[in-house]
Amino acid sequence: MPFGKGVRILDYNKDGVLVLEKPTGLMSHPNRKEDEKRSLLNAYYDFRMECYRWVDAEGQEREADLIHRLDSATSGVILLSLNRKLTPVIKDLFARHKVTKIYYALVKGSPKGVAGVWDDRLMKDRKNGNRIIRNAVSVRAKSRYQLIRKARAGFPLSLIKLFPVTGRTHQLRLQCSKHKIPIVGDQTYGSFSFNRDVKSETRIKRLMLHSSEIIFSYYFNGVNTKVQVSAPLPLEFDALLDFRPGMDMEKLLIQKSLMEQNSKMSGR
Repeated sequence: MPFGKGVRILDYNKDGVLVLEKPTGLMSHPNRKEDEKRSLLNAYYDFRMECYRWVDAEGQEREADLIHRLDSATSGVILLSLNRKLTPVIKDLFARHKVTKIYYALVKGSPKGVAGVWDDRLMKDRKNGNRIIRNAVSVRAKSRYQLIRKARAGFPLSLIKLFPVTGRTHQLRLQCSKHKIPIVGDQTYGSFSFNRDVKSETRIKRLMLHSSEIIFSYYFNGVNTKVQVSAPLPLEFDALLDFRPGMDMEKLLIQKSLMEQNSKMSGR
């Protein structure tokens, strides 16, 4: 498969469920021909069928259905289906909120309490013909959150775990901003001055939002199958939490990478 740069296979099963890890900066699908080189797959995307199409090395036409999307700035777990009959089964689970999605976010400040629920009304644009009416519709957005860790020095940061119940566009980014803990690196809903300070001190400028885990069960061909796959937290998250003024972020990231490799080796 013509994977985009940095895309990694996390899991694959006999039914054709393919779970990938998408790096930050790659699009879930190209919007234009010139976007193909910076998308999940370097291939043509059919918007009507919501699938990628390409010709493999043997000259065979191949397809992969995109099950859901992540913002280009968000990293982590994303699903494809290589089985056209299975695709609607899994998409129906997403539509009925039967899929557990877990995210991690590094935010400015800290939430109220160590855990809780956000149940908000968010304003959504509505399309009227060729005209887009801004903030025309109010929609419900619900998420659970859990405080994982606070930075002890350096920037006033917290690592939080997020469990979206509904699936609105930019939901987690909007809710974090609404509850006054904007996600670090968010260029649309974040704290622009704080983002500039973080970038200036550390040279890290990515959106600190990561799709960490996805869990669901589906019934297909007379068999119940469970899918539970996770993608490790990017090194930048831990490094920013440990950052102190004057530290060399590049060296800190190398140190974190070596520690991660040693941990994997010792676990074998």
